[in-house]
Amino acid sequence: MSAVIEGVELTLKSLMDGLKRHNVETVNPEGEPFDPQLHQAMTAVPQPDVEPNTVINVFQCGYTLHGRLVRPAMVVVSKAPE
Repeated sequence: MSAVIEGVELTLKSLMDGLKRHNVETVNPEGEPFDPQLHQAMTAVPQPDVEPNTVINVFQCGYTLHGRLVRPAMVVVSKAPE
């Protein structure tokens, strides 16, 4: 079983290295301010201990190619408590 896991991890590493060589970058904005040009807000959740409009969870990472957005990150954003 560990050989299968190791094989999958090596395949993933090879894929990510290939994408990086071609300037594909991952957008993983957890803890950062919400940016509508890079992120797609799926929902807003009241969080009293977090600044409003902060990304608190990432459903799906986004990607950029040569600095241009290919797919926005799908995120959960904090909002002020009611």
